[in-house]
Amino acid sequence: MSVDYASRLSKYENKGVCGVEEVFDNPEKLREKVDLLCSLLKAAKHVVVHTGAGISTAAGIPDFRGPKGVWTLEEKGEKVKTDIQFEDAMPTLTHRALVMLVEAGLIKYVIS
Repeated sequence: MSVDYASRLSKYENKGVCGVEEVFDNPEKLREKVDLLCSLLKAAKHVVVHTGAGISTAAGIPDFRGPKGVWTLEEKGEKVKTDIQFEDAMPTLTHRALVMLVEAGLIKYVIS
C-alpha cells in the first residue's frame, strides 16, 4: 500500500494549522522532560498513549500537518513525493520505545 493513500481520503474541510515547523529542545531541556515523563509513567496506574502520523516521519511516511505533510502540500497544490511503501517502512525509535514500554507494563494502550 502506498503512502499516497491520503489522496484517496474523503474530503476533510477543517485540517487545522498546516506547515508548522517541528520544535527541537536543547539536550538539557530534553533531559528534564524525559525525567518528568519517566516519573509520571512510574506513578501512573494506567497510561494511554495517543500518537499521530508524526511518529512515522523518521520512517519516511509523511505526516499530515508538518512542513512536508500531506495536507500542507495539498494546500499548496502539491502532492507528497516519496517512494516508500508501508510494507517497506521500518519501525522508528519511537515505535520501538512504545513497544518496550507496553512490554514493561508501563503503557496500557496505544491509540494511533
